[in-house]
Amino acid sequence: MFTRRTFLGSAAATAALFGSSSFTRAHAGGGGKRFLFLHAEGGWDPLTVFAPLFDAPDIDMEAGTEPWTIGGLSLVDSPQRPVTRTFFEQYHGEIALLNGVSVRSVNHETCAIVALTGATSEDRPDFATILGYEARDEVSLPHLVMNGPSLPGPYSVFVSNAQGRLQQTIDGTLLIDNDTPLRLPDSAPERIVDRYLVDRAEALQLELPGPGHAADYREALSRARALVDSRYQLQLASSDSFVGRARTAIAALSAGLCRCASVGTGFNWDTHQDNSLQGGLFEGFFGDIAAVLAELANTLGPDGKPLRESTVVVVTSEMGRTPAYNSTGGRDHWPYTSMLLMGPGIHGDRSFGGYSDLYAGIGVDAGGDPDPSQPGIPAEAVGATLLTLGDVDPAEYLRIVDPVPGVLA
Repeated sequence: MFTRRTFLGSAAATAALFGSSSFTRAHAGGGGKRFLFLHAEGGWDPLTVFAPLFDAPDIDMEAGTEPWTIGGLSLVDSPQRPVTRTFFEQYHGEIALLNGVSVRSVNHETCAIVALTGATSEDRPDFATILGYEARDEVSLPHLVMNGPSLPGPYSVFVSNAQGRLQQTIDGTLLIDNDTPLRLPDSAPERIVDRYLVDRAEALQLELPGPGHAADYREALSRARALVDSRYQLQLASSDSFVGRARTAIAALSAGLCRCASVGTGFNWDTHQDNSLQGGLFEGFFGDIAAVLAELANTLGPDGKPLRESTVVVVTSEMGRTPAYNSTGGRDHWPYTSMLLMGPGIHGDRSFGGYSDLYAGIGVDAGGDPDPSQPGIPAEAVGATLLTLGDVDPAEYLRIVDPVPGVLA
């Protein structure tokens, strides 16, 4: 059951931030590309899967693992992770693996900001929000956040934080789940309230023309109303599981409600005490990602084609783990990490960047090959890659405006 505080927070963050001036099944711009962001919260360990640094004397590799090459990817293999092996056997041809991505900190909050925005300030919106904002006239929920980190910056009115209760918020049944259940008003009082809100929005806009709170209020009201009007067309189930939340996000992409959706794993990956947990986390995560990719393949988008053909999947974690184990067999925070990109426009079956023998990030030269003179791949360059994929000019939002060389097909 929701408490009153939870309900009010959800209603404010969801209903007030939803939608579009009309329910639409638009193509979402960017040549029809949509984006699904999957985030492993807490900081995964690239040495468990992505970085086979067995010849580096100062790096502790997990016992029982060995180097493994599949297609153009060099990975870490373990007999304890058959699902992970199967995932890469099936999908390596579609994966651009970015190693040595610099997140410039060892603090969770700062690293998440850098990984998702390329900057260290919360004032800059994350890449998913920018991509959604650029399609704001074509979709009802430009950026749908099922859970996990989100940095809306100045575009919070275009970001909806569903927290697993999207359908209930749209159709009003969330009121019944409150600690003190509330009944929806009859149609006549509802029209009176709606008219008052519209008049208030117009009055605010006259009093405070231009961008700002008044404009955001009017925009949010219009989008919320459109979604409520569309409530009988939507069937977006709630779920407490990662795959369940991802399926809800995919349903929203299929309905043309959003251009970008973000789903987090929950804060499970911060393995300070026992890094052996990472193997099981990866095993479960890659099984879940395979299920997500299958769902995308079996779900039609607004254009009538499978969403796999139009959806870029971005898999991230805000940081890596230290090269050496600590006294409890865990690994602590590290300012370099790995990311995966899959989908249309991506040059798959290839790794970009890398790690030195001291586990520092190695960047990319103009041809896409590792360049030890470059201190890692800047997260901002990853953002420039994603914005370019979405037909958004990175120069309008970022300081580093060139995509990671070689990633774009």
